[in-house]
Amino acid sequence: MRQQTKQADRADRARFRTALWAIGEQWGTAPEQLAEEVVSGLLAFAPKTPGNLAASQQLDVSVEEDEFGRSDLGLCLKDYGVRLDHVLWLADGLRLPEQVHDQWPDLTQHEWDCALRITKLILSALGSTLIHDGEAVPRPAQTTFRAALWAIGDQPQTDPEQLAADVTMGLLAFASETPDNLAAAEQLGVSAQEDDKGWDIGLSLQQPGIRLSRLLTSAVDSTMPEELLEDLPELTQEDWHTTLTVTGLILSALESNQMFE
Repeated sequence: MRQQTKQADRADRARFRTALWAIGEQWGTAPEQLAEEVVSGLLAFAPKTPGNLAASQQLDVSVEEDEFGRSDLGLCLKDYGVRLDHVLWLADGLRLPEQVHDQWPDLTQHEWDCALRITKLILSALGSTLIHDGEAVPRPAQTTFRAALWAIGDQPQTDPEQLAADVTMGLLAFASETPDNLAAAEQLGVSAQEDDKGWDIGLSLQQPGIRLSRLLTSAVDSTMPEELLEDLPELTQEDWHTTLTVTGLILSALESNQMFE
């Protein structure tokens, strides 16, 4: 029975990851179908808590078009239509949530900002490339970053330092080497964590060694920063909860399955 449970957990993680990757790779599919697959994968992977169930009902995939007639697909809040990565982008630089500080008292404001910046870029990379006149606009840097992210869960036997180097290189190629992105890249790591059930690999902050999935999840019930309303006046506490909940689950899905010696 325990072996069957392990196999089911692996299958659920793979299902969610595949649905997330499909947003970028199967951009010709109807957004409604992509969203349905992501939500279904999330519910299979995540614990069936009220918070996760509520967040899944607020998750969608949107198509956005720029002034040049190019469009792309990405994860968004269903009722508001704003992209999850945009919410995190606006939250970058805002005060570290008190409950996060309580759980991680040594975490600095700078490290929190870097965690949000890294996560925002990951969410952005999971979206599609630009699409123009029915054709995808090649973006090799995005492909490289996505491949490095996938390798964390797919190749856990690889040296964590090599995985971290590949992800960092992919992030900077995808996001450009601005001072903020360079600072975030310096904080990006891949850690191996072990307990009595085995060990796994996942994205983390370099210095504190905190898993990004745990860090974002620890902020789930925090009060929405009022500053967000300056740019998103209709954003609700539920939207903030959904953004952090879904983001934490995505980061968790990018981690490897538990390995056993």
